[in-house]
Amino acid sequence: MRPIRALELRLGALQAASFTSHGMYLPFFPLWLQSKAVPPTLIGLVVAIPIVVRILATAPLLSLADRSFGARRLLLVSHLGQLVGFPLFLLTENNSIVIIALVALVAVAQSCVIPGNDLVSTNAVQQYPGLNYGRIRGMGSAAFFVTNIVGGYLVGAFGADVVILALTAIPLLGIAATLIVVPREVHASSGQGEAGEGHPTPKLSAILWLVLIAGAATQGSHGALNAFASIYWRSIGFSDAAIGYFWASAVIAEILVFLFLGRAVGRGSGTGLIMIGSAAAVIRFTAMSLQPGAEIMVVLQAMHSLSFAATHIGTMAALTALAPLQARGRAQGIYGSLAALTIAVSTVISGLIYSEAGAAVFAAMAPLGAIGLVLALAVAQLQKAQPQRAGSGG
Repeated sequence: MRPIRALELRLGALQAASFTSHGMYLPFFPLWLQSKAVPPTLIGLVVAIPIVVRILATAPLLSLADRSFGARRLLLVSHLGQLVGFPLFLLTENNSIVIIALVALVAVAQSCVIPGNDLVSTNAVQQYPGLNYGRIRGMGSAAFFVTNIVGGYLVGAFGADVVILALTAIPLLGIAATLIVVPREVHASSGQGEAGEGHPTPKLSAILWLVLIAGAATQGSHGALNAFASIYWRSIGFSDAAIGYFWASAVIAEILVFLFLGRAVGRGSGTGLIMIGSAAAVIRFTAMSLQPGAEIMVVLQAMHSLSFAATHIGTMAALTALAPLQARGRAQGIYGSLAALTIAVSTVISGLIYSEAGAAVFAAMAPLGAIGLVLALAVAQLQKAQPQRAGSGG
């Protein structure tokens, strides 16, 4: 047990290093843009650029992990790209075109870090069945949560430029974690040294495609939540402190579900967890549109543990069980691109709906959860009629 626990901690550190960067970037990079007098319309464009990049870049970049380039080199280059890219923001002199170009370049480096970490983690879980993926991934969520809090204090004490300084330094953690945690053999085992070197890349099964679409659809149902929940809560009279508690309850519940259900990765297809997560999304966002009180809202936010975390665990379990070994990186990348696409579309649509219908925007997200549920049910039926061997992909 001790070696397994030590490996979990190392893999968790790999996740934590990356989520520390995202915990600083997502909430605070827009504040840095604002401090440079970037107009709100341009801030909206800049914030959208990484989503577009993830749609386009994640799948082809993660495919490199199936080849001789490997997951280790891919992660190192990604962290190095951020290490080089972020300091350049301090030299932009508020040039909007330069800022847009730098955001796009840094977004390419960012796009494959988290799915690359998941690829390394799920490969390790399959190789060492005693590992608990949930504990590994939960360390990433915990790091994100802590960075949100620490980042707020740093910005308050030192100003917005500290965001860029932190985003420049944090990739050093990612590089160190990758060098320590991801051995040179990982890229060979994830790709078997075959794909792309004279051997055809294995196809992904129809069942796996359905699972990936189901997971991505349910994750896309969070678009309105991410974009308008805080705005909506403030508009109906909740204090900023209450809003903070709403978000905190979601992250805490998410971490708990990762801890308790994470062993599903490597032990099944994950279809049942996707069903649970998709059904929770339907219930959660329908109920949010009814303007419940604070107590119920905390419960609905805690359901993030199901609509997001259970869906994510189920999808990782499916990738581990159903993706061919020589196409594991490609499958992980396709899921990342699909999830980014559904979130981007749902976020854009939610902007149109919120301006006209207010809280009804959350109910408008429920059909995406329903799509995920229907597809997961279809997969369950197909698996009964056509059982597959784990990792066969066929």
